[in-house]
Amino acid sequence: MTELTDDEALRHEGMTDGKKKKGKFVLRPMTGLSLSWLQRNKVFDDDFGDPTSKTAAFVYLHSEDKTTIRSVVNNKSEFLNAVDDWIEKHVPYHTGLNQYVEIMNDSMNTYLAASSTALNPSPKSPASKN
Repeated sequence: MTELTDDEALRHEGMTDGKKKKGKFVLRPMTGLSLSWLQRNKVFDDDFGDPTSKTAAFVYLHSEDKTTIRSVVNNKSEFLNAVDDWIEKHVPYHTGLNQYVEIMNDSMNTYLAASSTALNPSPKSPASKN
């Protein structure tokens, strides 16, 4: 087997990543859909809110039932209220989300590396025809 470069290994992980149990939640992997949900609600923009709300929104979007998410994700006010309700229910202390910050950052980096394969193919990979 050919040894993978760091970028190739990260891309492979992003394409094959499965659900992960972290604390009391099972988190789905980052996907194009969940990234779209994060982007359309500007979760990573500075004006979204504090780090707690950003992390809570990430965990909410990767752990809650997709039907529940779809009922609020296209209305920013309803989405923010759903995240607030989620925080109130699941995060009794301000440090309750600390363990999820690293997985949020890793998930974003892994997804972006996996999706960059067509833009930055390795010398061993055929170039995209798109």
